[in-house]
Amino acid sequence: RSLQRLSRDRLDAMQVHSLVNVDIMLPLLKEWKQAGKIRYVGVTHHEMPLYSPAILNWIEKGDLDFVQIRYSILERRAEERILPTAAERGTAVLVNMPFEKARLFEVVRGQPLPEFAREIGCENWAQFFLKYVISHPAVTAAIPATTNPVHVAENIGAMTGSLPDKAMRARIVKHMESLPGFDKLA
Repeated sequence: RSLQRLSRDRLDAMQVHSLVNVDIMLPLLKEWKQAGKIRYVGVTHHEMPLYSPAILNWIEKGDLDFVQIRYSILERRAEERILPTAAERGTAVLVNMPFEKARLFEVVRGQPLPEFAREIGCENWAQFFLKYVISHPAVTAAIPATTNPVHVAENIGAMTGSLPDKAMRARIVKHMESLPGFDKLA
């Protein structure tokens, strides 16, 4: 029915959202993929670490094209096992909530962007947060979730300039951890 409504013969991506009925839905989606109705199949969840073991299990089983997970400068637990395993298995990673539902902006309200952020081409906090996320080698794309055109333009700016290397990523974390209130977001 979705194919009809979208006037398509094939969907590019279909995911089992929040792992709802995943044991039933994923085999069905894989069948549709085999039949050429879907190009990429994946699973999602945003509640880390509660669902991290389940997401990791699906990555390790293989046969997924992508996963969608929560990952940000605040929520970095995916760096421990999920992101390395996804990279090892060739599973694409979509990141949701890179701004922690805008809570990261509350911490930096009134704070100047650190001078070192200019080294990687950041002009605003959105780019600072997004560059941290998209610079992880296992991350394929981030989903910032905005409808505000000004915010869209700011977010797109994260694709200009260089991405942080490992040392710069550590510097970003250290800076954020030094800000009052950051440790209370978790």
